[in-house]
Amino acid sequence: MESLLNIYEKIFEIVKSEKVEKNEIEKIFLYSEKRKTGELFIPSYCSSILIILPGAGFNEKSKRNILNRFNFLLRKGIGLCIFELTEGNLNKKDAEFFEFFKDKVGEIRGIIRFIEKTFKEKEIFLLGISFGGIIGFIVSAIEEKIKKCIFLISGGNIEVITWQSMLRFYLKKDCSRRTCRRMHKIYRKLLNKELYEEIKNLPRKCFIYDPLTYVEKLKNKKILMVNGLFDTIIPFFCVLELKRKIKNMKVLWYPGTHFTFMYFFIFIKKKIIKFLKNENLSRN
Repeated sequence: MESLLNIYEKIFEIVKSEKVEKNEIEKIFLYSEKRKTGELFIPSYCSSILIILPGAGFNEKSKRNILNRFNFLLRKGIGLCIFELTEGNLNKKDAEFFEFFKDKVGEIRGIIRFIEKTFKEKEIFLLGISFGGIIGFIVSAIEEKIKKCIFLISGGNIEVITWQSMLRFYLKKDCSRRTCRRMHKIYRKLLNKELYEEIKNLPRKCFIYDPLTYVEKLKNKKILMVNGLFDTIIPFFCVLELKRKIKNMKVLWYPGTHFTFMYFFIFIKKKIIKFLKNENLSRN
C-alpha cells in the first residue's frame, strides 16, 4: 500500500495567506506556488475545521452555494475551508485524470499542513461532494490527521461509474468494454491479495484513483456517506461495495437522485452536526 501512497507524496505548500475581512467570521485566501487553492472561514470560536472538496464544474457560483449551504456549521464553532477545484471537468483521458488527481491531492495536503501549523490543536475533518468525494477518499487514506470524513453523493468502483452510470455517455474511454472488464478482473484479484505494487503497474491508472483501492487505509476512520437511492451518476451499488469493505462506515440514504440532493439537504444537516460533534446519529 505504501508504494501506492507514495505516488501522491508531492505536497504543494501554502506560500501565501491573505486575510480579506475580520468580522465575526475571519476570511483567509490560501495560495500555493501555482495558484489560489482555497478559502478559509474561521468563526470567533473555532473547535475544528472542515475542508470541503466540491464536485465537478466548480465555479464562483457553486462556491457561494456551498458556503450558503454549510454556513450553519460556522455557528456551531466549525470552521470551513472550501477547496478551489479548478479544471474539475470529467472529460479527461485516463492519464490526464491521473495527473489531475496527483495535483489536487498535493494541493489539499498543502492546505492540511497550513491548518496544522496555523490553527494548532484543532481537529481537521474532510467532506467531499460527488467527484470531490473520490479525491477525498485518497486524501483520507494518506493523511493520518484526518480521522473523520463525510462523503456526499459519492462512491467507488470506477468501472461501474464509467460504463454503467449516466456518465458513460460523457466520460472518455481509453479501452473497450471487454478490455476494461478483463483488466478489472485482474485488479480485483490483486486487490484481494493486497498486491499493491502489481496494481500500480497495471496498464491503466484508473485503479490508482479508485476509492476501492484504499479501503484498508480507511477502516480506522469514522466515515459518513449520504447517497440517493435513485442516483444514476453514482449508482447505489458503488456505495454498498464500499460499505461491505469498511464496516464502520455509516450510510444515510435519501429517496432521490444525484441532482435532487439539494432538496433533501435540510434533513441531513442535523446528522452532519451530530457526526462531527461525536453524537449518536440515531438520536432525533
